[in-house]
Amino acid sequence: MRITNNMIVRSQLDGLQSNMLAINAAQNQATSGKRLQAASDDPTAADGIMASASSLRAIAQYRTNVNRASDRVTSEDTVLQQLSSLLSRAQEIAVQEGSANVTGAERAAAAQEVAGLLQSAVQLGNTKFGNEYLFGGDASTTAPFTVSGSGAATTYTSNNPAGQRTVQIADGQTMTISHDGTQVFVNTGALDALQKLASSLGSNDVAGINAASTSLNTAFDNVQGVVGDVGARGNELQMAGSNLDAFEGTVTNFKSNLEDVDYETAITQLMSRQNAYQAAMMATSKVVGLTLTDYLR
Repeated sequence: MRITNNMIVRSQLDGLQSNMLAINAAQNQATSGKRLQAASDDPTAADGIMASASSLRAIAQYRTNVNRASDRVTSEDTVLQQLSSLLSRAQEIAVQEGSANVTGAERAAAAQEVAGLLQSAVQLGNTKFGNEYLFGGDASTTAPFTVSGSGAATTYTSNNPAGQRTVQIADGQTMTISHDGTQVFVNTGALDALQKLASSLGSNDVAGINAASTSLNTAFDNVQGVVGDVGARGNELQMAGSNLDAFEGTVTNFKSNLEDVDYETAITQLMSRQNAYQAAMMATSKVVGLTLTDYLR
């Protein structure tokens, strides 16, 4: 096969174009910091990068869930501490007013204070978290409790707040993050004990006062059980947050190893390709400049 001058020139130009494409690719890597400019550059790595990106988005959502759940648990713990204080004060009153030396007038005055404690406990039960009731359960837009009457005749009504919130904190892992109003204020006996004490004080019923004192002790212990459960949930959420941080670091490093370039290597490669291109330019200029006389020499 006869090699013509046109064929030689075309071959040189093709080489120049290839070198230019290589320079462009190296420049893109150096300026963007990304090893892959298109999925076709490395399909296997591209699949890994997309999977990593999806995992990072999921981690971000889990972290949002964990943070909001932690805020909810903190709010519930605050309420429980306040409820414990109310019950402790009621216990003190029950012990003081259960003595035989206390007059009916003194017990009537104490009934007013306990009625105030009952009203405060109902307000705690109606605590809001954002735009919903913290202890509202499934009916989070309805106040869990109402209170009526005054003094020793103060009573509460439960709207049967039931239903616990669950949240996903990791892939395939969910946890319950709240108690409902029935669990905290009714099942513990807290509201009933306060109401019973106020009524017994108002009617000067010593036996009723002592019975209410026993009920308050039980209610206080029950509330402490809920406090312990809330604390355990807080610890679990803290652990979940730490696990998400560690997992995010692992996935981020994996993704970076697949798509990020080493700048020193990228610059070196760019300079190498530029030098190759300049050398090819010089060689091409000599080939293109050849004349018939040069071939006949």
